[in-house]
Amino acid sequence: MMMRPTRLLILTVMLALVAGIVYLAVNRPAELTQPRGPVLVSVASAIAAEPWVSAAAREFSGREIELDGVKRKVTVEVYPLDGVTALNKWANGEFQSPPTAWVAESRDWVNQANAVSSDRYKQDIFLAGGPYRDQSVALSPEVWAVFKSRATVLEKKYGKPMDWGVAHDAAVSKGWAELGGEAAWGRFKLVIPHPKRDPAGLAAMVSAAGAFYQKPAVSTDELQDPKFLAWLKELMDTVVDFQPYGVENMVLYGPSAGDAGQVMENYLLLNAEAIEKRWGDGLMVVYPDPVAWYDFPFAIYMGKEKETEAAEKDAAVAFKQFLLSDAQQVSTLSFGLRPASPDVSTDNPNSLIKKYASFGFKERVPASSKMRQATRSGLISLGSWFVDKYEK
Repeated sequence: MMMRPTRLLILTVMLALVAGIVYLAVNRPAELTQPRGPVLVSVASAIAAEPWVSAAAREFSGREIELDGVKRKVTVEVYPLDGVTALNKWANGEFQSPPTAWVAESRDWVNQANAVSSDRYKQDIFLAGGPYRDQSVALSPEVWAVFKSRATVLEKKYGKPMDWGVAHDAAVSKGWAELGGEAAWGRFKLVIPHPKRDPAGLAAMVSAAGAFYQKPAVSTDELQDPKFLAWLKELMDTVVDFQPYGVENMVLYGPSAGDAGQVMENYLLLNAEAIEKRWGDGLMVVYPDPVAWYDFPFAIYMGKEKETEAAEKDAAVAFKQFLLSDAQQVSTLSFGLRPASPDVSTDNPNSLIKKYASFGFKERVPASSKMRQATRSGLISLGSWFVDKYEK
């Protein structure tokens, strides 16, 4: 039986409509298939920078950012993570969900993360070039902190400000009475952060090696040299208690916990006033030569096992640019940090450096060589030596 022309026409039109719908479903414009929901950026931050990064994240979150041509609301979540723990996690693949970005203590840690993860990922997990490159967002140098009463005695005895040579001579002396101080002070006591819990502790040990060898870079072999380790042990044996951040013990227990130590300037700026008020003995700050710098790079994770959409990485770039804005760079000063941007001056009324200038904090760090971080094998060697000598 032949189909009537009207029915044939209706069937033809219906088939054409179905074909058109299928074609549009398969070939929808990209803008219609793009995700439009909120974007979450997670940031693991070095402990010293975390309060500042978290404050910036709260201000930034909730903004609508244009990502791939679509405006999407961005939320940034920040959590603290020290570099020693982070590096071990990168090396062993222990992140269940890697962060979108990592604000490490220094670019050396980022480079080491690339080195230790190369066998696992067959690529750099952080980039040094392009829009996703790591960039420093804040700065803080390593400094000597010395109780004023002790600093006066040591400078009179040795004729120069505190350095590793002075610290070692004081460490091997019979006590403060021999140095010209009060017998009641007992023996000289060094303060450094716990080397296995705070990167500043390892940095202090590497800085001591730089003083021993009188150069701003040391090799793994030099860090393993028995003569150096014997010299270092004479210093480390005077530490009363290894605690993260070091300065906390000076706040809680005063000179009984330590007479002098090398710590991150940031920690000291946040605690200097409390120490003086509590113990009635202010601190003197001395900038070492060479000096170790913490440059807090914002590094965006590029590992393959975190299949994030490009929008998440682009949102992380937007947050990095926000941290580098003049307003946020100025705010570093009220958190005990220094701006990474050369366009932002440390001469600011809200600067803790200016507020506590009487302690010896300087807006311009005295010109000196930059102490370079040791290789990962050197740091592992120092860490193992520390565990063997002080944690067994």
